[in-house]
Amino acid sequence: MIGYTKKIDVDVHDLDFNGVCRLSSLMRYIQSTAELQLADNGMSYDVLKDSKKAFILSKIKLEFYASVGAEETVNVQTFPCISRGYGFIRCYGIYRGEEVIGRAISVWALVDTENRSLIRVSDFDLKLETYDPWNMSIDRFRLPTTVAQVGKYKVAYSDIDRNRHVNNTKYPDIFANFLPMNRRMIDEITISYVNEAQFGDELDVYVDNADGVWYLRTVLPSGKVNAEAMLHLREL
Repeated sequence: MIGYTKKIDVDVHDLDFNGVCRLSSLMRYIQSTAELQLADNGMSYDVLKDSKKAFILSKIKLEFYASVGAEETVNVQTFPCISRGYGFIRCYGIYRGEEVIGRAISVWALVDTENRSLIRVSDFDLKLETYDPWNMSIDRFRLPTTVAQVGKYKVAYSDIDRNRHVNNTKYPDIFANFLPMNRRMIDEITISYVNEAQFGDELDVYVDNADGVWYLRTVLPSGKVNAEAMLHLREL
């Protein structure tokens, strides 16, 4: 198996009311594995912070082919991909034994935190072998004009990470609060992160369902788009 792998035991506290592992938890698994790979190669969060750099997630697509329950063991794989321009591509796989139960592809921006400028892939030595990405489309999507506001979500302490904004893995839970999740799981999702949300922000939440595909948008108090998602629910 190419790239970097980590064995993870699914904890009961990572399950939702359907008894399956939350998508937010699976996102934490894959991203913590990627962080470990970077740290093991001298690019930990603190090292990057000291050099005035930070990776910021721009977009991610996840596909899940099976649900995961408590006390199951999964193997998580991650690897950086051949990239160009300002987008650092990284892929992930989740395995139960030999069975592939999930895959993901993500695009990250590397930011100079001192002047808030983007750093080109060619100007940063990742010091890791890169591979061809999964054959997964992560193209831009457009929300239908029929999306309507269905409620508000106030950003809480539990949503905020050490960068003092909503952690990217929290968004599936925020979206799920406004979806019919009983006996359903999110088996495919694409999230586009546009503008950061901070503690205390009250987000306007917009939702629409077109031909079985759910579309969501969260909007900041300033009127700027916070995040957008396109997803599919599967019956359990």
